[in-house]
Amino acid sequence: MMRNFLKVAITVCGLIAFTSANAQVPISFAGQIGYASPQGSWFKGEDGEKSSKFGIGIDFDILYHLEQFENKLGVGVTYNSSFLFSTADGIGLYGLGLYGVKGHYRFFNSTCSPYGALSLGLGHFATPEITMTDWDGNETVVAKSENAFSFGIRPEIGVELGGFIISAGFIIPMKYSLYDVKNSAGALQINIGYRYCLFDRN
Repeated sequence: MMRNFLKVAITVCGLIAFTSANAQVPISFAGQIGYASPQGSWFKGEDGEKSSKFGIGIDFDILYHLEQFENKLGVGVTYNSSFLFSTADGIGLYGLGLYGVKGHYRFFNSTCSPYGALSLGLGHFATPEITMTDWDGNETVVAKSENAFSFGIRPEIGVELGGFIISAGFIIPMKYSLYDVKNSAGALQINIGYRYCLFDRN
């Protein structure tokens, strides 16, 4: 799914770049990366304590900015992903993604401006394959890698400094059913990145 999303995003970016050769288009794209903190019951051990506090988060979006709102309001598509480390069932790398639509509002048309955003769409949670090693060094698969889907919600606040971005986003923990168990998974992300505009919005 991510591969298809990226293909579409690259195609759209190519068309935008070709179109903007002779005219300004009210479109921007942004990429962010940073720290992600696992949230939800999937990341808790049997004692109820959090099994991990570390992960990596990334976020991409393509937005169309509405001239009716002085280009402050942008709407478009987004892909967000977190790679979350957990020791709840042995060391493993969990994946949490959101494919959806995004609304982004920049409060001022100035070089420095705070903003707020909301992403809604399909949430995707993936667990790692869990193996056990016996005394002879042989590995046995205890649980296979599984995927589950749910509704995804991610509010975000941040500051844009020119094109640079500093932001905090929260993938609200939603219920994912795996291995006949239903638990919640989410992530708190602190990111930095850059937004490139094909028009002059200041």
